Amino acid sequence: MTSLWMTIDGRVLEVEKGETVLQAARRYGFYIPTLCDYAHLTPHGSCRLCIVELEGSPKTPAACTTPVEDGMIVRTHSPRLQALRSEILRLLLSEHPICCLVCPEQDHCDECMITLRKSGVTTGCRSCPKDGLCELQELVVRIGLEGQSPYPVYYRGYSVEKGDPFFDRDYNLCILCGRCLRVCEELHFATTLTYVERGNRTMVGTAFGRSHVEAGCSFCGACVEVCPTGALVEKYSKWDGRADGEATSICPLCSLNCEVHLLTKKGQVINSLPVDLLGKGPLCLAGRFGIPELVNHPQRLKVPQLREGTGWRQLTWEEAAQILAQKLFNCPSENFGLLISDSISNEDLYIAQKFARVVMRTHQVSTLAAQRYGHGFPQVIELLKQSVSLQALDTAQAVLCVGLDTRYLQAVVETKLVQARRRGAKLVTLYTQAHNLSFFADEELLAEPGQEAGFLSALTHLTQGKLPSGRAFSKEQRSALQRASKSLAASPVVILVGSAALESVKNKTLLQAVQALAKALHAIVVPLISQGNLSGSLMMGAYPHLLPGGFGLDDEVQRQKVMGRWSTPLPAISTDPLFWRQGGRLRVLMTIGENPPKDLPESAFVITQHLIPPAEGRVDLLLPLAAFSESNGSWIDYAGVMHIGHAAVPPLGEALPAWQMLCKVARSMGARGFDFANAEEIRAEITRVVSGFWEGATVDRFHLAIGSDHKLQQPLRAADLEYLSYPLSYWVQGWQWLQTQR
Repeated sequence: MTSLWMTIDGRVLEVEKGETVLQAARRYGFYIPTLCDYAHLTPHGSCRLCIVELEGSPKTPAACTTPVEDGMIVRTHSPRLQALRSEILRLLLSEHPICCLVCPEQDHCDECMITLRKSGVTTGCRSCPKDGLCELQELVVRIGLEGQSPYPVYYRGYSVEKGDPFFDRDYNLCILCGRCLRVCEELHFATTLTYVERGNRTMVGTAFGRSHVEAGCSFCGACVEVCPTGALVEKYSKWDGRADGEATSICPLCSLNCEVHLLTKKGQVINSLPVDLLGKGPLCLAGRFGIPELVNHPQRLKVPQLREGTGWRQLTWEEAAQILAQKLFNCPSENFGLLISDSISNEDLYIAQKFARVVMRTHQVSTLAAQRYGHGFPQVIELLKQSVSLQALDTAQAVLCVGLDTRYLQAVVETKLVQARRRGAKLVTLYTQAHNLSFFADEELLAEPGQEAGFLSALTHLTQGKLPSGRAFSKEQRSALQRASKSLAASPVVILVGSAALESVKNKTLLQAVQALAKALHAIVVPLISQGNLSGSLMMGAYPHLLPGGFGLDDEVQRQKVMGRWSTPLPAISTDPLFWRQGGRLRVLMTIGENPPKDLPESAFVITQHLIPPAEGRVDLLLPLAAFSESNGSWIDYAGVMHIGHAAVPPLGEALPAWQMLCKVARSMGARGFDFANAEEIRAEITRVVSGFWEGATVDRFHLAIGSDHKLQQPLRAADLEYLSYPLSYWVQGWQWLQTQR
């Protein structure tokens, strides 16, 4: 960048060509008031509060839209500017409930109104859910506005809009700054919001009076985050006020593992925000609005409980550990099994498989991935081994999306696609139904369910200059395939594979076709897995046929390495990935973050550690599980990148992370090698067992190769995104409502 020199308030500064005056001033710590400006959003210049004086000019331009020039002399504060800003602010406030902002008794009112503020309509700051967090409120103080406004107050009288699931809209409080419109336009294909009406009736809304669902809103919450007033507020934390704590963690609801900023108050998570909205992108509906509901679910387990007859008896952890130790001590190795979620942390997964192999002397530990992906599980693993970060879209000239719908979930992917399209990249989609990318793709391929592989094979043939073979295509489909192949001729090409393809009934042939097309196009393939830590479960060896590091059980070098670190021989090799389906063999089954199978014999003793009691299946011992927001841990995303999550609040009641519970039981049984004090100590051991686990925060690729002889069956396609064996609609009320609208 070319450097220029300018003067701001008497200081000579080096600035960069292309910067605005506001950007340069902020970089050097000068305060210029503004309401419509937001970091990294396109400058708007509508609020006019950032006006400045330029030497040699009688005008007062907006700093947010004025580019810097060499030799420019700028004044950001003067009596003239102060008077102008005060007048502009008074004009803004003439259409805003103003009484509390200029009331001389507002400090005393703060103390008295704390329990009376939850009104249906905002008439002043004290009855506004954003009281104390409002930028307009702060600006009145900073500019020093006092006394009654000379202008009559015009109250618009709009009804508060509460019909959509995640946030309320009170446009009586809107100052028409345009932030919400711009952030929606810059992050998404479908721009939901626009200005409607004219003159003093201008307001923000949707075209033709449609609901936000009908207008294509993805409910990413970006508009709520950038709103400077109480016009947009989320329902769940509407009256929680200012947070008293915060922590950076990750969202484990899918394999993107987006970084989240958790806001807390009185030991509870009250909000979840993206760390860098316009840099790293927005959170999707699940991460933005679902996390507080999930971790504060009303059915959260707080203490261990033992079934006695038709009721439950509460236990201490010492009592629960003793009962567990007794049951497990008397259970033969071949009659024990451990099912664990592939969405929980690496530390939990590692200790789970170590517990099964060292304490229980069995390889019967697994997630439900083999059941979920069925015959296509080896292909899913192969794609994960080759996957790279979504940053590949930054240079892609063509993108093919297979079975991918980004409207509500994995919203950051849509943002990346928007940026690629605006850069000139071609977008081709293949799906079995219309979806959110349909209207914006250069070419849309619609296939019958189960026939997607045929379309991919046809594209492969066309890429190689051959005519499509196999199933017959209609004339329209052939034309669409030819146009799609031309769009994919540009290089580099990125293929994004969504969960609808990864978990489809014929996923094996479909994913084989994806691999063949990728080879022909020399394309990068990115599988967007639904599970939060499937990659981590493979790396930790949480499967009957895998060792830590993703090595097969028959890998003698890794076996010797693991046995050396654990100071114990490994049990005999077992290769059945679906041991829990052989319920008659199991005498003790432990599930962590998973519901127990329904068909277990009455003689089996079932232990479940979970956030909430299982909705189905019999359980004998219930153990409270700490949520991801209540413990430190690490996850591995779809691209093999390590992410660290930090505890934001203490565990609810007596809940424990899975690793801590298993270590407590192992010590009760006299086992050695389970004296871990925290997650960091577990990660240190993993690093010694798994090569490359912590090198540059990116793990080595999996070393395993699963053959076709592992008794894998048809995949069980989930009807909804799941977390800890429950659909998202169970955790998040708004998502349940949205499902009825689709």
